[in-house]
Amino acid sequence: MENKINNTVTLQAKDGHRINVYCWDDVKSPKAVVQIFHGMAEHALRYERFAKVLNSHGIVAFADDHRGHGITGTTNGKLGSIGKDGFNKIVEDENMITNMIKEKYPDIPVFVFAHSFGSFIGQEYITRYSKNIDGIILCGSSAQKGMKIIAAKVLASIYQFIFGPDREAKLLQNLSFGSYNRRVPPGDNTNWLSRDPDEVMKYNDDPHCGFICSADFYYSLTNGFMGLYKPEKLNSISKDLPICIIAGSEDPVGEYGKNVIKLYDIYKNLNINDVEIKLYEGARHELLNETNRDEVTQDILDWLNARIC
Repeated sequence: MENKINNTVTLQAKDGHRINVYCWDDVKSPKAVVQIFHGMAEHALRYERFAKVLNSHGIVAFADDHRGHGITGTTNGKLGSIGKDGFNKIVEDENMITNMIKEKYPDIPVFVFAHSFGSFIGQEYITRYSKNIDGIILCGSSAQKGMKIIAAKVLASIYQFIFGPDREAKLLQNLSFGSYNRRVPPGDNTNWLSRDPDEVMKYNDDPHCGFICSADFYYSLTNGFMGLYKPEKLNSISKDLPICIIAGSEDPVGEYGKNVIKLYDIYKNLNINDVEIKLYEGARHELLNETNRDEVTQDILDWLNARIC
């Protein structure tokens, strides 16, 4: 029987925000759970293909639409706006979902797969809740720090002050993503996502993808970045947490591998016992939607299976 979404539930956060959560659990004897943190300007259902593969290997999958995204976004307000302190609230939303998962599946390991914006949520998450999960895969991620981040936060603050927090921040979007196509052949402005033109077209045709995020999104994001690498926070990460970092060598989010390696070095220098990195040659940002996605998915399965007790 074809896998499907078996459950869709709505959880209520502490502030009353309603979080839409999908579950793929067409598994007879689950051996693990993967909780998915999706990226910016997309939504959880884009991970259905991945979730079905996980199910076929005995792994249950959960994925929520973040605040300002997907059904969560349209239910609570509008797409692209995550509200005041939204970055930290999304981190807490994810832990709420983790706790729900652990209550439902108390005897099997729980892993996180976190992509792009979701990977930065994941980076913050493990400084708070690393003992609540059994491993994390950071996909399309990087180390985000330095003067560029400070300048971006200042600009987002000014933009928010002048235009209001809910205003679509087209200028900030152009400054953030305007250069991302410089190493890909001329064409669509989202070609940096994948070498697969069909996947790029699906993204462009999806009404829940590619929207312009608000000023409060950019301010909250950059503010979140500035807290990610404080020594006291990094030192709170469990030394026993397995961390896997994967990215495309042609992913501009990771500065074409440079800042991906910096992120790996940050975790290795903490003496965390199990940290791995893999850069996929020629691949761009969305590894699960790349031309070599089967290779990537198999590598993820191999990593998970090696750590499922």
